[in-house]
Amino acid sequence: MFRFIYRLFKYALIAALGTAAAAKLLLQSNAGPETEEIDMVSIFGSTELVSTAEPFYGGRVLNMFAGTVIDLRRATLAPTGAQLDLNVVFGGVSLVVPEGWRIRFDVKTVMGGVSDNTRTTADPDVPTVTVTGFAVFGGIDARTRPSVEAVS
Repeated sequence: MFRFIYRLFKYALIAALGTAAAAKLLLQSNAGPETEEIDMVSIFGSTELVSTAEPFYGGRVLNMFAGTVIDLRRATLAPTGAQLDLNVVFGGVSLVVPEGWRIRFDVKTVMGGVSDNTRTTADPDVPTVTVTGFAVFGGIDARTRPSVEAVS
């Protein structure tokens, strides 16, 4: 039984690496600081985006064997909220939001995880960032940081 699981995992990893290599060649990112709806691709590397979009509607992120940081502290959330579709395979995505933003997760995980370390306001009318997608052998983290951090 162990050999079967090992072979299954080995073939799944080879398929994921092949898919990631093909995706790296074929897919392009469309995500800049002022982009209102991002379309990010991060494969075999790290990507950081500091958004200043007014308003920010959300978008899609594909992360394979990589690390991605999306800093939304300078962005203005759309009055209707935003939707981010995060698809993570063997990697990680970190969302940084200002205090008062509400984050709601609807993410499917397979041997991965989701961590919500945000501080939200008690106001139920605050626009919400809805995070959907999946995390396979990877993770998604959301945290609150002040808009201006002290320099040490």
